[in-house]
Amino acid sequence: MYFISVTRLRVRSFIFLPQFFYENEASIKAVKKIDGFIAGKELIDRSLTFWTVTLWKSDQAMKIFRNNNPHKRVMRKLPHWCDEAAYVHWLTYVPEIPDWDTIHKKLLAEGKTTKVKYPSAQQAGMNYTAPAWRKIERPFKFK
Repeated sequence: MYFISVTRLRVRSFIFLPQFFYENEASIKAVKKIDGFIAGKELIDRSLTFWTVTLWKSDQAMKIFRNNNPHKRVMRKLPHWCDEAAYVHWLTYVPEIPDWDTIHKKLLAEGKTTKVKYPSAQQAGMNYTAPAWRKIERPFKFK
């Protein structure tokens, strides 16, 4: 079995983008070094919305990444930077990254919100639209 982790974040202002991009790059660089990470991809969608999906050999491998810097450090900042934040995890027999439509459906059906200080109207009910802009996608793999 393989473990899939998905996050969806919406940055609430352009003011936070430089910091967000800096921390995002640090996290991507770190995730590639974690034993148990297989592959991932991120998508920049409309309205400053960022989707990330990662594929792992186990949930324990993902937790090593999640519970350490730089990811741990940036998670402390996201409640202030974002007005929408959610995640979903699931197990799969297939070691492949799912498509964005599947990811969106799983997030709506099984996802959980992450606390933010300034929630949007969509945050409480997870009324998130499917990714619309799919041209700004970046894959990343274990190095």
